[in-house]
Amino acid sequence: MYSVPSFVYFWRSISADVAGFALVLALSSLSLSQQASAQDRQGCRPPASRPTNLETRPGYTEWIPAQQLAPFKAALPQIEHGPTNAAMRSPDTMWYDENSMIFAYQDSIETVVGVRANCVGRDVGERNSNNPDIARLKNFFGPDYRFMFPFRKAAGTDNTIGVRVFNFWAPPKKGGQVLPVRWWKLSERGRWRWVFPVGTMFGEVLYQVSPSGEWVVFEVRTRTRYRDGWGVDLFRPFRTAKSMANAIKQRRPDWQDSSNLTTVVGHLESSSSLVAHRLTSTAFGKVFPPINGALDRIPAIDDADLVKELLTRFPFVSMEGAIWKEGGGLETYAPGSLGEFSIVPRNYEMGMIPVNEISCNRCHSETGRRIGEFDSATVLYGEVWGEDRIFTWHMFDPNNRIFGTWDAVDGSRVVNPRLVSAGLLLNGEPTPAEPDYKTLPTAFVPAGSFAN
Repeated sequence: MYSVPSFVYFWRSISADVAGFALVLALSSLSLSQQASAQDRQGCRPPASRPTNLETRPGYTEWIPAQQLAPFKAALPQIEHGPTNAAMRSPDTMWYDENSMIFAYQDSIETVVGVRANCVGRDVGERNSNNPDIARLKNFFGPDYRFMFPFRKAAGTDNTIGVRVFNFWAPPKKGGQVLPVRWWKLSERGRWRWVFPVGTMFGEVLYQVSPSGEWVVFEVRTRTRYRDGWGVDLFRPFRTAKSMANAIKQRRPDWQDSSNLTTVVGHLESSSSLVAHRLTSTAFGKVFPPINGALDRIPAIDDADLVKELLTRFPFVSMEGAIWKEGGGLETYAPGSLGEFSIVPRNYEMGMIPVNEISCNRCHSETGRRIGEFDSATVLYGEVWGEDRIFTWHMFDPNNRIFGTWDAVDGSRVVNPRLVSAGLLLNGEPTPAEPDYKTLPTAFVPAGSFAN
């Protein structure tokens, strides 16, 4: 469940060689002050420093220093699902986030090629605002330097504020050895492909901050690779609005003495509180048609300690197939909130998306799709970020060149040496007969292979 894409610098109206020359001219026409301004933007520049002495050992690489990650791991909830609980607490599970992995997409048209930090798309569009065809990139990348919805952030959080997401990666083992990610190239300068072994688990842990400054988990999501796809699950403390109402009564037996809690419980127990809602994507509507549904916006809960108890004293359970509430011809699949710190953050919209593989594949099956398929008039474009239906992971070294906009020699796509040292990568496309690997259908097609 996620969102964000990749570029491919390709000038459709002229030859590939002329396209590259024209792009150089376009970029060099920027003044030094304009170039400096672009580099100084907080949204798209290399980090000032990177952590050192990160651990690498067989089957494991560290992305975030242990002391930095410790308070977040200490806040992990108990999950009523053994494999997820085990993965989150295993010393072999690898944790990363947007800053440590540097979320990125590929350019694979074979004219200007490489891997780019996701922010580069917006940066190029802004720096070429006088060229309408290049500036159209701003239709696909927002002012926060991420892809537009639905490839922007963890699903349901696009309109929330202050949510922090940590990702985890738990590779499977066979005979006591970690099974590596298999990778290969389609051509010397074309797209790099990879496939995860059966049994791989990826997860997202979503945090919100309490009024006292503590990070509190409100949701955990997982994707687990099986041979023909990815099984999905999502965990929160309550499957239904009525179960949350009962929990409030349990934690606050005198709840009826509080006008606020009386209102909250009444709302949770009401079948007429749902509000119709619609999700649309102007940028990526070709693959993400509008969704009509409903939200259950729970009134703000004044008792912040109660909210924390609800999120920490109850085990998180699976939401697969759950309906949070239904009534008046509407149904929703998750709580919403009018309060800043609640069972979910304010403006949370996951109630629009049922937890099942088909629903999640509406976005995840689009990894690698070329931006040119959404708007053939856009001059510079690449591919939707991710591969093998996982957005947030890539195999490349997060070097500073991935923040560049021009790389004729493909110098930015460098295999991460730490992944190699840990035995987590193996070069070579798997054969159909290998039981631990299967290449899934991809949205990526080489240049010239689709009609606009």
